[in-house]
Amino acid sequence: MDAWPSFNKQDADTRLARGKQVADFLSGAWRVSTGSPFDRVPEEISDLLVRSGAGGLAWCRVRPSGLRSHSAQKLKRAYRVHSLESALHERDLKQIIPRLRDCGVEPIVVKGWAIARLYPESGMRPYSDLDFCVLPSTYLRAKSVLMMPENRVFNVDLHQGFGESEQSRVDEIFARAQLARLGNLDVRILCAEDHLRFICLHLLRHGAVKPVWLCDVGVLMEAHSEDFNWDLCLSGSKNQTDWVACVIGLAHHLLGVGVEGTPVAERARNLPSWLVPAVLRQWGIPYSFPGQVAVYLRNLHLWRALPGELLRHWPNPIEATATVGGRFNGVPRLPYQIGHVLSRTASLFSQLPAAARRGAH
Repeated sequence: MDAWPSFNKQDADTRLARGKQVADFLSGAWRVSTGSPFDRVPEEISDLLVRSGAGGLAWCRVRPSGLRSHSAQKLKRAYRVHSLESALHERDLKQIIPRLRDCGVEPIVVKGWAIARLYPESGMRPYSDLDFCVLPSTYLRAKSVLMMPENRVFNVDLHQGFGESEQSRVDEIFARAQLARLGNLDVRILCAEDHLRFICLHLLRHGAVKPVWLCDVGVLMEAHSEDFNWDLCLSGSKNQTDWVACVIGLAHHLLGVGVEGTPVAERARNLPSWLVPAVLRQWGIPYSFPGQVAVYLRNLHLWRALPGELLRHWPNPIEATATVGGRFNGVPRLPYQIGHVLSRTASLFSQLPAAARRGAH
């Protein structure tokens, strides 16, 4: 998330310049061979890459140069850590999925392993948890399985369906799901068309704060087969169809992903003028995840710190547009950002009475 907006032009220009350097390091970095390697890694850029989860991917871009600088070694360490974490996550998948199936729950793995498997090397794409989507009819059963003492060690983020925007076609998406092999286990994942749409919408709803999410779009774009069904991928509301096209456009402008021959090519080449700079300015600051405001509401002794925490939740223009269901056009983003804040504030205030009662006991 963006912090409270800065009106300092020099600061904004610095963020933009650093964001461009991040984009340069990651442009096509998932490919086995992607042009000339970098012979220098600025310290502040290596920090940005590592904190955003893109350190391992950037290392693959730097590795052929044989760099041994301190900043390059940071990227190398990130790559090694991501490789180890990947092996641990795969071990967990092999254990928890059969346990869910034994109880009549068929999970679909989204993000995480489902996208990391498409990268050439496991150290390129880190993920911190296992994202499972299940049918609404099996959600409570899945939750009870995960709450068993022997299963609490698994870091699973459980989702009921695929989000509000896909509520009307959950069964269709499940029916189209495919199986991917993980050792001797078949893992159910989204079909290529649903997966690309899911990844694009997720990126926008979270403000495009992590560059590796846009790399995922590039990987999916370059991995799909010739029979990829664009009509299916671009199905849904007119707004969401345009959102997907805009994300693909960002991958085109920032990471060099080709769009020729796709039905989104024209839109991808003609994005609103504010969109690319907004992403770059976001990438030009260290990634950090804001705390949960609900924690402050539940603890009366933290209420004095609440205003400061709220400032950290000021939405960047991308997140705000997606949250309120807006259009990615040339209209100023401030009304969307204010609308986002008002809707979230109303939700928070509705929790205050219950939070006060809990804090009084």
